Amino acid sequence: MKRVLVIATALAILSGPSALARDIDLVTLPPRDAVQLTIYNSEDLTLVKETRSITFKRGVNRLQFSWAGTLIDPTSVYLRPLEHEDQIEVLDTTFPGDRPQVLIWNVESAFEGQVKVEVSYFTSGISWSADYVMITDAAETQSSFDGYVTVVNRSGEDYEGAQVRLVVGVVNLVEKIAQLAQRPPAGTGRRLGDRKEALKRAFAAAEYTTGVAAAPAAKPVATPKIVKEGLSEYFIFTVEGAQTVKNGWSQRMVSFRAREVPFEILYRYRAHQYGPRPVRFFILANDTEHKLGESPLPDGVIRVFRDNGRDGLNYFTAQKTKYIPIKEKIELNVGTDDQVVYERLVLDVARSEFQYDHSPPRVVGWDETRSWQEEVRNYRAGPITIEIRHVLRGDVEFSAEAVEGLKLYDYRTPEYTMTIPSRKPTKWVTDGTFHLGRNAEQNRVRLKED
Repeated sequence: MKRVLVIATALAILSGPSALARDIDLVTLPPRDAVQLTIYNSEDLTLVKETRSITFKRGVNRLQFSWAGTLIDPTSVYLRPLEHEDQIEVLDTTFPGDRPQVLIWNVESAFEGQVKVEVSYFTSGISWSADYVMITDAAETQSSFDGYVTVVNRSGEDYEGAQVRLVVGVVNLVEKIAQLAQRPPAGTGRRLGDRKEALKRAFAAAEYTTGVAAAPAAKPVATPKIVKEGLSEYFIFTVEGAQTVKNGWSQRMVSFRAREVPFEILYRYRAHQYGPRPVRFFILANDTEHKLGESPLPDGVIRVFRDNGRDGLNYFTAQKTKYIPIKEKIELNVGTDDQVVYERLVLDVARSEFQYDHSPPRVVGWDETRSWQEEVRNYRAGPITIEIRHVLRGDVEFSAEAVEGLKLYDYRTPEYTMTIPSRKPTKWVTDGTFHLGRNAEQNRVRLKED
């Protein structure tokens, strides 16, 4: 333990201030009875709650707290008794000018004996992140989908037998905890003032389940489960059992496991976005239909594999994902597919509707009609679905032969979806009439009837 907490107890209050300076006992505190870590992933912020048993004597007791070698925010350190609250009062908190990274509580007690107290504070240097692994079967009809969380401790402090809670939610801090940990508290030697509003919000979220960390289990759970709970804009994941979070170490834990998860496969042709070849997507959702939906999915990385049927895996992609609410879609770009070929050829170009300017003689407006033949060849064992978008610039009228569901994605992008049978080339024709020069009225695409 790099951090030291010492209690100095006045033996003879009635002897006056000189006796208080002379007659004190410095007692190193016993080990923690319990500790709780509430770790936020949107900020470098962790709320720590420690419970300890302290023996008080009647009168004024002086407790010294040091955060040397750690990233604790001294402005957030708080002490409160959990027993005999009506007999114990924290008189003030001082920061000695000659001892940086130390604070002293003056505590008046009308009770003599052992009392459980809670010491809470914010620290930086402890973080958590999420990652996910999706493994499809060989036929790519369903998959497993597992979630993990990894806790990393670089705070300068070991936390053994800790109850760990992970918070998804945004806390906006004007000053970062790591900066506050390195700065002498304002008002040294005076009573500690009100805390920052952002830290109050974080405390409120952290108080949601239990005010005091539960006592650690006698034996750690081999595979700890993670219990999810919602609170307003926050979501709290509680890791079951007692965890050891050592400084400089990281620990990866299972968040959830889902099996036989259905998903859809959709090909997308968007030359402006993905290049000249169709790209394949695995699409599912964070809902009960896809064996998920118990909680939002935090920011993380999704790694996608396929079982190759020979006790091995084929790797597809690793894709970063933002926070995924319940019922939100998950779209995974797994790359191009050599078994699906798309081609677009110009069949014809014709010009008409000329406008002339006679001084000097020149063409100032005209229409140009282009016809394209589009073709998809599907060499896979089953039919596929492909979504096609074309970005057309200028004043354009667009039509597609024998295409159902033609619509505008935006003011210049027609979109349609085709079902392509297996091993049978599928062709269709699309047309665009471009109004050029003075024939152009506005920059947009209109769909025209065949």
